[in-house]
Amino acid sequence: MAELTISINSRPFQIMCRDGEEAQVQQLAEDLATRIANIRRDVGAGHRAGDSHLLVLTGLTMCNELRDLRHEIGRVRDEIEKTTAARKDLHDRIEELEETVGGALEQAAERVEDLLSMLAPEEPEQAIDLPPMNKG
Repeated sequence: MAELTISINSRPFQIMCRDGEEAQVQQLAEDLATRIANIRRDVGAGHRAGDSHLLVLTGLTMCNELRDLRHEIGRVRDEIEKTTAARKDLHDRIEELEETVGGALEQAAERVEDLLSMLAPEEPEQAIDLPPMNKG
């Protein structure tokens, strides 16, 4: 375990953390110190808030931010579910259209064959040379 000293509200605190996490803990301490300083500034110079009061206000502010983030995560999850469902519906519709178009093409091919057989019923089947199709 590593030990480091952090400063919160101009007071030093000895903190233990896992080896290798010192920089992260220091960054968290700086964030907390900044939040406390901002709340002290917002409360105003005329109001002398004690350390406990500042920590409670900071904790409440952070809890509020956490709650807002959880709500936002919920909204994003809902949106993902809606988008996933819409994507599946679209995929199903594309499959239906492919089947419909495939069936229509088969019927058209059968009709063309029927028409060709009516035009030349006695002629043996001959290969028809079609011009090449543009693939562009």
